[in-house]
Amino acid sequence: MQDDAFQYLERWKRELEEAWREIPKPFRNERTVHRTLQCFLFDRLKELGYRVVADYMPPRIMDRPIDLIAVKEGHEILYAVCFDTVVTLAAVKSLSSFECANKVIFTTGHLEKKVKESRFFLKPDIEHVHLQPFEKPF
Repeated sequence: MQDDAFQYLERWKRELEEAWREIPKPFRNERTVHRTLQCFLFDRLKELGYRVVADYMPPRIMDRPIDLIAVKEGHEILYAVCFDTVVTLAAVKSLSSFECANKVIFTTGHLEKKVKESRFFLKPDIEHVHLQPFEKPF
């Protein structure tokens, strides 16, 4: 992953954790958290001047869409992002199915051991960022 992209990941991690904390506790469930984070990052990528596409389904992939892709002029995909509880094989397969400079999976699982074990599926060109905004999230 490029150096400037790495700086964005660090900033996005902090901002996504803050966005997660802002969800009122009675409304925090896995689907709501993932969708809220997806919407938040959609806005951040738009601010950087990219065309952003949500729920992109790569060709020949039927398992899982990419939550967000950021496209530069000429239709080059610069960022591809998935949100998941743990790193899943389906997310890795989807991210691996096309060329992209920066691929990342943000995980939200509460059991750190399970998240670490799931990293087994990662490929060298896919970054992983674990979001953990609370000591006890729910």
